[in-house]
Amino acid sequence: MNNIVKDLQYLVSGEVSSRPEMLAEFSQDFGNVFRKEPQVVVRPHSVDDVVKTVRYAHQQGLILSPRATGHSLSGQSLSQNGIVLDMRSLNQIHKIHKDALYFKADAGVSWGQVVNACTPDGLVPPVLTNYFNATLGGTHAAAGMGASSFRNGTQASNCLGLEVVTAEGEIVWCSPEENSELFHHVLCGFGQFGIITQVQHKLRRYLPLTRTYLVFYDDLDALLRDKQTLVLEKRVDHLVSLPIPCVQGVSRATGIMQPLIQWFYTLQITVEMSTDDAVDDREVLAGLNFYRHIHTENLDFEQFITPTIQVETATNLAHPWTDVFLPASTAKNYIETALQKLTSFLDVSRTPMGCFCLVNRDNRTPMFALPDEELVIGFGIYPTIPRSQLQPVLAELSKLSDLSFEMGGKRYLTGLVNFEAQQWQRQFGDYWPTIHEMKKKYDPQGVLNPGFFQKEWIAEPLISQEPQTIPQTISEDLTSEFPIQTQLLEEAASKPMVGAATSTKLSSLQAIALAMLALLFLLFFNGSLVGSA
Repeated sequence: MNNIVKDLQYLVSGEVSSRPEMLAEFSQDFGNVFRKEPQVVVRPHSVDDVVKTVRYAHQQGLILSPRATGHSLSGQSLSQNGIVLDMRSLNQIHKIHKDALYFKADAGVSWGQVVNACTPDGLVPPVLTNYFNATLGGTHAAAGMGASSFRNGTQASNCLGLEVVTAEGEIVWCSPEENSELFHHVLCGFGQFGIITQVQHKLRRYLPLTRTYLVFYDDLDALLRDKQTLVLEKRVDHLVSLPIPCVQGVSRATGIMQPLIQWFYTLQITVEMSTDDAVDDREVLAGLNFYRHIHTENLDFEQFITPTIQVETATNLAHPWTDVFLPASTAKNYIETALQKLTSFLDVSRTPMGCFCLVNRDNRTPMFALPDEELVIGFGIYPTIPRSQLQPVLAELSKLSDLSFEMGGKRYLTGLVNFEAQQWQRQFGDYWPTIHEMKKKYDPQGVLNPGFFQKEWIAEPLISQEPQTIPQTISEDLTSEFPIQTQLLEEAASKPMVGAATSTKLSSLQAIALAMLALLFLLFFNGSLVGSA
């Protein structure tokens, strides 16, 4: 290891370190599920430093992973016994072209930097995720979803060009017209085919004000139909929904206390406008079949797009977040099934979830797999749980992942992914052999970010690999970890069951109150989650 550090210190002008505290920092990511400890961390001062580091890794038979904020969830930005490139040191915005509507910046630039630099001129990237500290290189390598993705695609699909350092240490500019094969595989390729060092990306002009309608549903089918109407008619600019659980009581039929949960749904509909009177509320909401219109809010555009809630990142917590893409024709069945199963292994009162939309038209990014139907419904489950509870939760989430494949769905690969060969085949279908060919072509020695698209995982799990019995109900351990759900169950059990009419009215009022609280979550979860940024 000392020789590697000395060699790299001689070759590059940036910082090179193997200090234990730095290696520990770079051995885990936001997901906190897997650990891969590198031998050395390099913070390049220039693209030339990246080139020299890659060439050294290539010559020495070492592996290498680019990383920035480490917001990956399954170790996509980690490296076992290899080199980690901390790309945050490459963080300059080089050009903002107001007329041609694009910017050019280093891969380590955060989306927050871009927003701050562009909004004074009334410009913004077409898609923003809910995490502004994510970097350009990170989300372009993953996709990057937001509440406007049903109109504008992913962040990767709005990319105009990339500067890439190949696995042999060559600098290549690629775009849809130039070196297009490499361009289309580096995008959403999780660092497998090249390292992104610069990005050229679209901008759009935005209107100064927004109006957001929060509407409430007690029928999933009505929600999905209304989302389809809003999306295909392009009636609105931003759209996201959130399931809301409402505990009705408990069932004791099996001899074990089980929660009885009624699910409700909030839908956040946002339009951009030039003035307060430029939008007719009746036109926006015409024909929608929501149960109740809860709230309307006007905000400046800059305030609307700013994330407002932070997620816990304590070292004893894990984030096994999971997103699936579903054909619209099977979305209702999948979501209902998933919501029913979630209550057996997660505290749903403390587990944010989101439902978003995409339109699958002319997807030219083969690494971003989508179902074959035009309208795609995304469904995300975002638990934050004690690491001691991780194993049974992973087992159940894996079953839900497999269920999505059975229903014609695909996975958003930024999330929890621990696939076997069969699951990779189902994810990419007939294109899976081509991906292997592209890997052999652009990284024949397997220098770049190995372990994600191959079966031979070199991660050391933070969890036991021994099979465990999945709890069918709330255990004593879960009760201590999840006091809110336990309290709800105990309160429900202590009260007599009421008549059907009274129960329905009560549950609606309870759910509406929960929906108002959910508005805060919607402001944060205004799109799907970002990847290994």
